Amino acid sequence: MLNYEEFVSKPHSLLIAPAGYGKTHTISECLKFTQGKQLILTHTHAGVASIKEKIIKASIPSSSYNVETITSFAQRYVLSFYTQNEIPKQEDSKVYYPFIIEKATRLFKIKPISKIISSTFNGLFVDEYQDCSLEQHKLILVLSELFPTRILGDYLQGIFGFNSESLVDLESPEDMGNFWTNRYILEVPWRWKIGGNELLGQELKIIRTTLENRDLIDLAQFSSLEVNVSTDIYGNDLGAIFKILNEEKNLLILIPNSSSIAPRIKFIQRFNNVCFLMESIDNESFYKLSKRCDDVNENNVFLIIREISLELFNKTIINQWFSESRVKNKRDVNEKILANVLEAKMAELKQAKSNSGIAQLLESIKNLPGVKCYRKELFVSLCRVLDESEANGESAYDAMLKKRNIIRRVGRKVYGRCIGTTLLTKGLEFDAVLIIEAHNFKCPKNLYVALTRASKRLIIFTNDKQLSPYT
Repeated sequence: MLNYEEFVSKPHSLLIAPAGYGKTHTISECLKFTQGKQLILTHTHAGVASIKEKIIKASIPSSSYNVETITSFAQRYVLSFYTQNEIPKQEDSKVYYPFIIEKATRLFKIKPISKIISSTFNGLFVDEYQDCSLEQHKLILVLSELFPTRILGDYLQGIFGFNSESLVDLESPEDMGNFWTNRYILEVPWRWKIGGNELLGQELKIIRTTLENRDLIDLAQFSSLEVNVSTDIYGNDLGAIFKILNEEKNLLILIPNSSSIAPRIKFIQRFNNVCFLMESIDNESFYKLSKRCDDVNENNVFLIIREISLELFNKTIINQWFSESRVKNKRDVNEKILANVLEAKMAELKQAKSNSGIAQLLESIKNLPGVKCYRKELFVSLCRVLDESEANGESAYDAMLKKRNIIRRVGRKVYGRCIGTTLLTKGLEFDAVLIIEAHNFKCPKNLYVALTRASKRLIIFTNDKQLSPYT
């Protein structure tokens, strides 16, 4: 059992915590032994929401902590001291985020700024530290000179590594410096004790060791796993997966291919739109579609609305309502009425562009018979920023930037049936997890993250019960 008071009493502390062993719980418990306001940093907006939820359950007053992502904390200072002309475009993430971290690190070394930070906070926690780039690590080291700093992570969950950036090595005394001398390790798989499937926790502990040794994982050896050998989930296994989707209300679906959104959209289409697509906070579509709305004028209303609709909704039905140049004529009386409404709203936009009018038109298209929205978060976010930009007299693009940055700071709670990636869901917990085509995991760290999201039920579809995710 970790001595929380001892852990926070050191000027530099490091906690190694395997998935599900109580790392987030540890942060909330440690707050009971700290003074003043603590800064808590992590990497994802889902992680921010998860930490906040645990802290609220522990009845810690909000005045005792501030939780946000590393980039959002750094971003606030950079946006205050650099002009828009100096800062790269936010949608160009490969350039934008390295710029933010580099400039923030410089700013935090300036005495008046460091004085503000040290006067605001009395200590620092950094979660998911294995995902820190070396540049982020430098930023944290600068902050660690201002107040006691505790870092928490697990080397087997280091799956970020964006833009070919080197990640910090939690197992390196050289990288970890003063933190290395005050190392602690969590040993008990609490997620599965509490979740009521203690056997799953024990068997995942064995799988963890197998992954560390780079050995073959024989899924048949683990009775707590529900393993289905399948060569075509969209063929003979449709019924089995529909049954799982109907049984589980708090379910995460994971597909190894995270480089493209297409496989996840295909799953949503095949299984009747019953799960929510988790979007990356900076998916280019958020910025692209908001810019396209800003481009609307009397000559291109139809073209842009059709373009946006094809990205948001099922293309087959959209093409039944729109040709390339107009709303299609309809014979059915009810459909003719709906088509006339669309034409009238487009005519209004031609006469006087209105971002709220664009939102209302997109809502009307979403409600057409047979139309399904496969990217609900993108649709809702776009319509909201269109309304907000109208009210605030700003562009939809600028409103979208603000909206995404707010989510980055405050987090986003994930619930229900979701389909995502290991990157988007690391640090989250679901009652059940359904892994599709598990044999396609080629990275042991990504596989480990996928396997450890479920607290009660872990269902695996694979074409081979023996997994070797090392290529």
